[in-house]
Formats: sequence, structure tokens, C-alpha cells
Amino acid sequence: MNHVVEAFVVLPGGVDTIEGLFTLISWACEGLHIRHIGLLNIDGYFNKLLKFLDDAVRQNFMVLIQRKLFISSLLSF
Repeated sequence: MNHVVEAFVVLPGGVDTIEGLFTLISWACEGLHIRHIGLLNIDGYFNKLLKFLDDAVRQNFMVLIQRKLFISSLLSF
């Protein structure tokens, strides 16, 4: 899958969704992909995750270029 896509889009979901998202994060950290990861941030679902990623950069657990792979779209219903 990683070799045939231009970007990833993650929608709010359960444990399997979060597992898949963290797999993408892990792949980015290991240099296995440099594709954007879009987060459909319905009602702020991913807000705390985005803060976690910002904190990871601030504390040098993740480099900024990896953090910039994440694109978030906030939708409210």
C-alpha cells in the first residue's frame, strides 16, 4: 500500500484506526515514507493527538519535518 499512494487520509475511528495511524507515524519516523497524512478532524477528534505530536517535537522525540507531514482539517457538525 505504501508504494502506490500519494497521501494517507485518516478519519475518526476506534482502536484499529489509531493503530493504523501510529503505524503511519512509525513508518515516517523510520524513513519508510514521506507522504502527507491527512486527518479529518471532525469535532476536534484529533486535537489532543496533534498536541501530542507538537509536544513530541518540542521534546525532541520527533523531528519537525515529520510533524509537518500531518495535515488537519477541522470540521464541526
